[in-house]
Amino acid sequence: MSTDLIDLTADIVIAHASVTEMSTNDLLREIKTVYATLEALSKGGKALILGTSDKEPKASAKKLRESAEPLTGKAEEKTAIPPAPAMTIEEAFKPDQVACMVCGKTGMKTLKRHLASAHDLKPGQYKRQFKIPKDQPLAATEYVEQRRRIALERGLGEKLTAAREAKKNKQMGE
Repeated sequence: MSTDLIDLTADIVIAHASVTEMSTNDLLREIKTVYATLEALSKGGKALILGTSDKEPKASAKKLRESAEPLTGKAEEKTAIPPAPAMTIEEAFKPDQVACMVCGKTGMKTLKRHLASAHDLKPGQYKRQFKIPKDQPLAATEYVEQRRRIALERGLGEKLTAAREAKKNKQMGE
């Protein structure tokens, strides 16, 4: 039976990994989660079903991963020492692109989405982990400047000021 579970787990994880970018840790976590879920189902246990709202799937997936560790009997060792960066700050932050210091992925314009999806990190956590200055943006400087120019050309600053003023006047008038 365990061979069937291993084969089924492998098939499921391969299918998921072929369409989703995963780090090594994500892949290992996925294997443990899928195996634990299949094992619980095979023993007549209840499987945790993911919700349908925007916030529930992440929370349910997190609960599933947490519950999977005790079932597998091999909880990941959590060390107080953060992993060594894949590259230096100078290599990671270039004018035309940024790179992830966790996994080394390059060629991105911004890091926020990558950090959240691939490493479950918030920008502040990432900056603290690798001692990145607080004033260092997690986006390519050329990209930031391009977005700034576009906003100025479209007059977004003036429009925002006018909208705030209109809202303030409306509240005062009521």
